[in-house]
Amino acid sequence: MTERLVTAARTHGARVHLDTPATAVRRDAAGRIAGSDTTAGLLSGATVVLAAGVATAALGAPLGVHVPVEPSPSPLFRLSAPAGLVRTVVNTEDFDLRQVTADRLIAAADSPERTLAAVRSTFHGAESVELLSTRLGVRPMPADGEPIVGPVAEVPGLYLAVMHSAVTLAAAVGRLVARELVDGTVESALSGCRPDRF
Repeated sequence: MTERLVTAARTHGARVHLDTPATAVRRDAAGRIAGSDTTAGLLSGATVVLAAGVATAALGAPLGVHVPVEPSPSPLFRLSAPAGLVRTVVNTEDFDLRQVTADRLIAAADSPERTLAAVRSTFHGAESVELLSTRLGVRPMPADGEPIVGPVAEVPGLYLAVMHSAVTLAAAVGRLVARELVDGTVESALSGCRPDRF
């Protein structure tokens, strides 16, 4: 999905800078957003959408913007799987699971043994699923658990978009954010997500 979105963005004129971390958000002398400093230099822009997961708070702090987001550690298990075993994001009480390549799954869960047993017993044809690796992922967790999406009044041109369930909400939230920034609409679906609630 990510590759398709990037390809579509390029088709519509977007410049994509892969492996180019943002290091700071820059303001001009009047206090408006001027762009993002990156490891490759300044990317100028009148609007910056700060959607940096757990790094959002650190990037907002030098601007005087408090973003109440904490890291939420989660074990991630990479599993071998038959092609097409899982076709969507699956959330159960045992795991959050998605197929990332034709023969690989990623599961967020507590125990590799319980996760492997649960996946094998949940899906038909999953008897051959094996654990390949384990790592600790860090997901952003807003203070109240709800997405933080919207403009920051104190910093003209700064727009926040950070949430815990980014993989499942990214497409819908991205569409709503684009409407607000490009069309100038105010999306009612985002009314409970605004940064000024804190």
